[in-house]
Amino acid sequence: MSTPQNDSQIPPEHLKRGQETTTPAIVLRVTPFRESDLIGHLLTPTMGKISVIARHARGSRKRFPSSLDLFDRGAARLTVEKSGALGVKEFSPSHSLVRIRHDLDKLTLASLLCEAFDLVVPEHAGHTSPHLFEILDLSLNAIDEAHDVRGSLRAAFIALASLTQDSGIADVSSATPGSRALASLLDTIERFCERRLMTRSSLGPIIKRAAGE
Repeated sequence: MSTPQNDSQIPPEHLKRGQETTTPAIVLRVTPFRESDLIGHLLTPTMGKISVIARHARGSRKRFPSSLDLFDRGAARLTVEKSGALGVKEFSPSHSLVRIRHDLDKLTLASLLCEAFDLVVPEHAGHTSPHLFEILDLSLNAIDEAHDVRGSLRAAFIALASLTQDSGIADVSSATPGSRALASLLDTIERFCERRLMTRSSLGPIIKRAAGE
């Protein structure tokens, strides 16, 4: 039996079958797979964005207390399965962003960030990940703790601006946060990814509410 290694510096491609490593991670996207499994996209500080299979995640509350939910930030215990796929054996959330999950505006903006980061950050881009991981983590917390819609929008803008700058898509460091600057950022991301951000269609009412505050 292999001995688990709590070493987040091991790239997933260097893991041997049965070997384990634990790393901080933010859940960017989850998709149901088969009867009780999930496929998750996780952003990590040193491994970059990785795709993992969570076996029986929809049934095991012991190994997956939150069933590997979107926005979860915690510790992921990873291993290489027999098929060669990267699996997550356990995910322990460190905080659950309760306000985001109970506020539609916050939920929409947090979903937009995770969708954008998932589209822009390539698989295993470890060299660009530490700062992006920190930005996403801080921005999700800022949205969760914001006292008004403007605060949530500002946190989302800062995160998207950092994402585009760090990824070499565009430099918007001189842009003043606002609805036009946010729209321009989203246009830039969509052109780069050649895909429309699905969450973007829900932004209009949020921006209108912010303008009326």
